Amino acid sequence: MMNVTGFTRGLMAKNFNEEEFFTQVASLVESQLQEWDEQYEVKVIMKGSMYKLFVNHHNLFYHLVLSKNDVQSLQEKGPFALDRKIWQKLAEQGLPIIKGTGNYLDILFYRNRN
Repeated sequence: MMNVTGFTRGLMAKNFNEEEFFTQVASLVESQLQEWDEQYEVKVIMKGSMYKLFVNHHNLFYHLVLSKNDVQSLQEKGPFALDRKIWQKLAEQGLPIIKGTGNYLDILFYRNRN
């Protein structure tokens, strides 16, 4: 069950640099995916000013690329804006989003719009 708190995420958004924040959000995305199915694999590559996230699930591949400036802008926009962007990009590529029992996806898509 994936649960997150806005207070903790707000502190991270304000105090982490872009790389730390992207890594933390990617780790949470991976945890959510693996809660659905342990066969999900997530890989993060940071090269220069580019941040890449790759997801593999039973040889179905999803990916996204964000610039350091994109990550910084999303981090400044709100504590969950980067998560929302990642999930939207993955869903656009066909990754199924499963409503779970925790509050993580509810915060992203149904309640908090930051």
